[in-house]
Amino acid sequence: MSAAAVLLVALLAQAPAPPRLVLPGYRLHLIVDESVAADELRALAGSGTVLWLRTRSNMLRESTVEALALFPEAYVQLRPPLKEEHVRQLRRAPRVGAWLDAQTLAGPGLHRLGPRRIAVELRGALDVELARRVGGLRPLRIHWIPGTWEVSLEAWGLFAQLPGSKLLSLAGPLGASCPELPRRGALALVALRVEGEPAEATCGLGQRVVMKGFPEEAALVSLLSREVATELELEVGAGAGELERARAWVQRLEEAVRGRRR
Repeated sequence: MSAAAVLLVALLAQAPAPPRLVLPGYRLHLIVDESVAADELRALAGSGTVLWLRTRSNMLRESTVEALALFPEAYVQLRPPLKEEHVRQLRRAPRVGAWLDAQTLAGPGLHRLGPRRIAVELRGALDVELARRVGGLRPLRIHWIPGTWEVSLEAWGLFAQLPGSKLLSLAGPLGASCPELPRRGALALVALRVEGEPAEATCGLGQRVVMKGFPEEAALVSLLSREVATELELEVGAGAGELERARAWVQRLEEAVRGRRR
């Protein structure tokens, strides 16, 4: 072996190994359209995947319901009026929850959901009456998108007192420093939803990072190593390429959890 070759081998041996993803667990929120075939949905079911199924009606294909039953947590977009047949189809998938718009909570038939998991999406202002309707459903998850930084102290207080896991989407990026969030102590259990690579500052709150595409391995390692509790969100199109990449990332995250256990 030449001297140059020996030198190259020595340099490669000294080079740092590529970052390795090892996780105690993960949460990957996948937003998927109901048009995706059941076989494709099944392939996205992992120990930490949370599926959010966008729909055009309250009726689903039987094969889709069977696929949803494989997820540890899944939500189906439903709209009042909610009829008996809409709820009956989900009885084969008891862990599947209802994904509701807060503005439709006065619609008929919501009582049919019974003890089923509920996630509520709330856009715009939050007042006492709306908070009462949301709280009355005892939702497991609430996502509030006020659309502005200018939120009243009363609204902050109402949001903080609601039950379940609370997620807050604020207008614009956080930037390098935290904004002055009113009632900071009351918001200790609220997670921030941020677009793309988050700033180093997370305001002492949990976070869900909205990924605009599938990240490189090094970027994901960097992100999750800063805050292991970070949750990822990805909207997956119905195209074969996007579904293939989503399936690959579920498998990659599962491998990272298995690597931690070994």
